[in-house]
Amino acid sequence: MSKKNIIILVLSIILLIIAIGIFVFFTFFYKENNKEKTVTTPVPKEKSFYFYDIDGNKIDLKNYEGKPLTILFWKSDSSKSFEMIKLIEKNYEAYKDSINFLAINVNEPDLNLNLIEDVKAVNFKIPMYFDTDLILKEKYNYQKLPSILFIEEDGTIAKEINETITEDTFLANLELLTLGE
Repeated sequence: MSKKNIIILVLSIILLIIAIGIFVFFTFFYKENNKEKTVTTPVPKEKSFYFYDIDGNKIDLKNYEGKPLTILFWKSDSSKSFEMIKLIEKNYEAYKDSINFLAINVNEPDLNLNLIEDVKAVNFKIPMYFDTDLILKEKYNYQKLPSILFIEEDGTIAKEINETITEDTFLANLELLTLGE
């Protein structure tokens, strides 16, 4: 074998070893350290996050600090969203003193007058709001609608559910929030 062939063979073996090393690192170590964590961290409070009430007034999320918070992100063309609203409505009175509740519509690009009139006509017990600028989408990064977030007093998201849930599951999550007080 010539000297040139030996050098090519040695370099090929070295490159193969490096490639295997990179593969092993990303397969076993990198993914393990970057998997989705179950531990949540408090959401930074520096930035102002706002939404609008039914009259078009800007509301700052900071107004709801100091108590656990349950937020339902919903859209008007979803029957599942209205099932979730009914579930919250049914249990609102029992928990309203210990937990803040918000139902926030997020799929309407403008404060749609018909939607506002419909919401006013129903006369919901829970506060109904609109995130027309999708500012809260930036903060909470929910993936589907409806989504419901159970947020502890310190801003930590205790649970996010992206589907309709049973009343038992809903109540269990409310109870967990009240235990943190």
